[in-house]
Amino acid sequence: MALIVEPVHLSYRDAKGWIGRLTFYVSGDTGSNTLDDFNSCAATLKTAVDGLTNAIIQSTGGLPSPAIYTLQYGTNAEYPAEWMKCVMTFSTAQNEIHRFKIPAPKIAIMESDGITVINDGTSSPVVAFVNAVKNADPSGTFVSTKSGEAYTHFEGGIVRLGRQPRRFNERVKSSHLVAGEGE
Repeated sequence: MALIVEPVHLSYRDAKGWIGRLTFYVSGDTGSNTLDDFNSCAATLKTAVDGLTNAIIQSTGGLPSPAIYTLQYGTNAEYPAEWMKCVMTFSTAQNEIHRFKIPAPKIAIMESDGITVINDGTSSPVVAFVNAVKNADPSGTFVSTKSGEAYTHFEGGIVRLGRQPRRFNERVKSSHLVAGEGE
């Protein structure tokens, strides 16, 4: 079996216009898996990430086929900014740890403390994401590390409320603009 690893790049826009980027890898057998198999696995992963975030998908690169979406802003909810990230930790069979940082996470995936990700199987968006990362697609393609190792265990997740970036020369959407003044 010859293993091929393909990147999946996702960009999300939050409620204020900031962009958050994620990179995943999808692996499969070059002899039996087609491009459609890789795209199917990547599309399942994208859908699972969409369920975790208040941000809106803006572009994809690598797999699934690169696309640019209509300019939209994310939902202004409890964690509206892309720099507020939900850090989801997974490990491989070799105990290699990897963290995925989901921008602007939904409060529905959190415990009552608003910080810890629900990890008891009752939160359907979390279960969908964990299944998309840990379980192989029916075609045999799977989400992996850059070196092609499959993730075997979900360690848990926590919100990291980072600092707002300082970007002085960039326009940021404001909810207080009057029609005709920047909208």
